[in-house]
Parts: sequence; C-alpha cells; structure tokens
Amino acid sequence: MEEPLITPFRQRYDRARRLDLRSQLEECVDYLQNPQVLISEFLESYYLVEAKLDPEREDRDLEAHSEEVVLEPYFDALELRVRDGSETQCIRCLAGAFAPLAGELHPALEQRGVDYVAVREGTQRLVLGVSDALGDATAFSLLLRGLNCLAELSPPFQIARLSRHVLRERIEPDECFDLQLGLGSRDEDEDVTALVVLTRDLAEVFKRAMQAEEQFAGSVGRIDCLTLGSPTPDADTPLEVRWTA
Repeated sequence: MEEPLITPFRQRYDRARRLDLRSQLEECVDYLQNPQVLISEFLESYYLVEAKLDPEREDRDLEAHSEEVVLEPYFDALELRVRDGSETQCIRCLAGAFAPLAGELHPALEQRGVDYVAVREGTQRLVLGVSDALGDATAFSLLLRGLNCLAELSPPFQIARLSRHVLRERIEPDECFDLQLGLGSRDEDEDVTALVVLTRDLAEVFKRAMQAEEQFAGSVGRIDCLTLGSPTPDADTPLEVRWTA
C-alpha cells in the first residue's frame, strides 16, 4: 500500500500543535522575524502535492462527513451567522469535515483536515473552516492548520476534485479561499492574548507575502479568527469576529 503524502507544512503543523504555549509564542515570533520560512514551507507543500499526486490515479472521492458537521451547534439550517462589528454575515455550510489528502481518519479527530466548507452569502467565495473542536487549540495552531489545508487544496486539480466530490458541483468556486479559525472560549492569561495578537500579525504577513508571488496573488482572501463561545449557543446569537487579516 502506498504511503500517504506528508508535506513539510503538515510536519511543521503537527509539531507546533504539540508545543506548550510559551514555545508556540516563540515559534510564532520566529515566523514573524523570518516570514520567508513560512512562505517557503507553504510553497514547497503546494508544489509537492501538485507534483506527487496523479490527477487520474488519485481522483477518488474526497469523502466529506456531512452528517458530522463539527460546528453543527452553531448552524441554523446550515447557516453560520458571523458578526463583524455592526454587520452580521451569513456563511452557508456546503459540506462537513474532510481530509484534503488520502490516508487520514476523521479530520476532527486528527485535527488536520478541514472541519467545514462554506460559501459567503451572495458570492462564490469558498470558506475553509478549522475549529477548536477539542478545546485545546490556539489561534497559532489553527492558523497553521488552515494554511496547511490551503496548501494541499489549492493546486488546480485539487480544486477540481473539491468541486466535483465535496461540493457536488453545486457552485463553481473562485480560485481564492477565505479561512475561518474557530477559537474556543477559555480563560485567557497574558500569553494566550499575546499569541492571538501575534497570530493576527502572522496572518497579515502571510497574505502580503503571497500577494508578492505572481502565481498566488489574489489566491488568499479573508482570514477571520472567530470566537466560538458556548457549544450550545442561542440560535439568535452570532459568532464574533475577533480579528480579520
């Protein structure tokens, strides 16, 4: 049986999410001081997926666990309501959790894949959502997880597979993805708050750097960090945008 493809970015994410809070802070600062490292890992992973996966041989179903939407308590008729300042946006969920690459268990268990795929109301802009399903993720680890999924899903034939197998060709997606990081509520000390702020800075640095890459200019849309709050929210209470990059 062929070994699953493990990209450099995935290796970085798997290592980073097991670090303690102080070590994650140090790693986030390292990335901010050396953003070319983050971009290099992202691009290396993108090109590895593009080069190593044969579209004809690998065109198997990307199985979406639509009956196990990780953020199901937050949906009303599969609409995720998100408040950003005075505005409330509707994000329509199209599919539940799935793994961009073969050989994984349920993404919510492995904390690797996408927890949900949605579309912004009135657009064809796809939203890839990753969330703090187990209650132990940080904004930094969620950002790395989301960027890893982006690297693995954004090669053109992967977008075609996503449209065909996960979205069932219900929409023709833009070749630009938004990311949502669903951060669970918890008591925050200074280190937790600092990591949330530094993660926003890192997301902004990543977006600016990608704009400078001709092939990827315009491929990354909004990156939102959401506060999930209670797992049993009132249906009329939207999620809150903590920051946007």
